[in-house]
Amino acid sequence: MENERKPVELDPKVAMGLLTHAEFGRVAFVAGGLPTIRPLNHAVFEGRIFVHTRHSSVFAEAVRARPGLEVAYQVDEIKPHSRLGWSVLVAGAATDVTGERGAEQLGKRVRSWIDRPLDTVIAIKPRTVTGLRLTIGD
Repeated sequence: MENERKPVELDPKVAMGLLTHAEFGRVAFVAGGLPTIRPLNHAVFEGRIFVHTRHSSVFAEAVRARPGLEVAYQVDEIKPHSRLGWSVLVAGAATDVTGERGAEQLGKRVRSWIDRPLDTVIAIKPRTVTGLRLTIGD
């Protein structure tokens, strides 16, 4: 069948590169014994994903309670009509880096989709990076 959508696996470096151009994704983690997913804006710098959030957010509280919290971060861009695009999934460890040198500047690079004061910077250090691009094949 011509023009069939086909998934193509992405090289991890290509997948991380796509994250640098996307504005937001979703973080999945366990909080209070329950799976939790939150949308977040991010910035990628030196191989880590940075998010700027509130100290009182469920995500920040979970990371402070368990430094190195295992998380999944997923970002995608799929066009609604053609259903073509890409999806990237990062699995890694999340750490509160608010007090680290340069964290405030990194936090400011993240343009939040929600209009609230943000005071906590969390870094996700990828352990695995996978991705798919949906393309038209012959």
